[in-house]
Amino acid sequence: MAGGSTFTWKHALKLHSTLSPFDSPVPMTHPAFAGLESVSWKRMNITGLLVTVYGLDEIPEHSDDIVCLWLLHGRGDTQDSMAYCAAAFLKAWNPRRHHGQKSLICVAIDHRNHGSRMVDNRANVSWKQGNPTHGSDMFNTYSGTALDVSHLITHLPAYLPFTPGEHICCGVSLGGHATWQLLLSEPRIRAGIIVIGCPDYTRLMTDRAIRSKVSSAMNSEPPGRYFAGSTDFPPPLLEAIERYDPAGLLLGELDIVTGDDDLHELSDPEKNRLRPIMKRLTGKKIICLSAGNDKLVPYAQSEPFLTWLKRAVDKDSGWFNDEGVELEDIVDSNARHEFSGLMRKEAERWLCDYLAGDKDSSGNGISKL
Repeated sequence: MAGGSTFTWKHALKLHSTLSPFDSPVPMTHPAFAGLESVSWKRMNITGLLVTVYGLDEIPEHSDDIVCLWLLHGRGDTQDSMAYCAAAFLKAWNPRRHHGQKSLICVAIDHRNHGSRMVDNRANVSWKQGNPTHGSDMFNTYSGTALDVSHLITHLPAYLPFTPGEHICCGVSLGGHATWQLLLSEPRIRAGIIVIGCPDYTRLMTDRAIRSKVSSAMNSEPPGRYFAGSTDFPPPLLEAIERYDPAGLLLGELDIVTGDDDLHELSDPEKNRLRPIMKRLTGKKIICLSAGNDKLVPYAQSEPFLTWLKRAVDKDSGWFNDEGVELEDIVDSNARHEFSGLMRKEAERWLCDYLAGDKDSSGNGISKL
């Protein structure tokens, strides 16, 4: 799993708990966040879901433009593991904020089958750890969480003294996968920070199955050729991927399926089919933060789709460069499966620029650091 706090802090994940989320251990995926001082936090029950809101007490008086940053944790962690991210983002922005600029709150929830929503922990572990339905379980978990965020965006204002004027999302690992889905499924999510997440579930899990020596991935040459559609990655899952997964949605509209669809030059009919889906990203800003030594979510499994998308939205030559999509793609070459110090620095820089309304300086390109 990506972290280890689910059982350690399950007792704290209750509406009336007085134990601060900042008393939780720093997750294994968040080494750069140790030692942060706490910020204000409040537990809420919204539509039967436990929600933690950070930063309410720090909102300046008479602030009427408030951005809500949804924080989605990694597999095996809980919403409390994102307390440190909330503190980092609030402490990065609030001292910089000028009068009249946007204010920020952060909201964290548990993924389905995590923390306060735990039903069966076996569904959270991998093939290698003894879960034969890992392929379906993980996708269904974070797809469901993406739906939960959409549901909560509607109902959160009824529990606050204000209505957020804008919603953005930051997800780590499993939460990064969910953030990708929200960018394409939820028009009220206007921007996203994806940390060690992947937009291509089939490619990611085929690689994982090969690494785990799952039999359905090893009975072909090359390995993995017949994995998609096998009992470990069944057709109903593939149908869901084509409906919700970024690569499934977009590359599934191409005329060929050869494994290197991302290199395919688009025909005019393909562009016409893709444009209505791509318009879901209109005006959205995205930063992807990946790790060069990540064995769990390797950047190599995200890179084909990201390269394809960057070509599409390239300001000079992209076929979809007229809709204001901004994509920044940064790889920390020294990092493992973690929210590293460099990633934190880049995420804070990107968020502050976004809240301040600064123009994109990424050039829609990739920076390998």
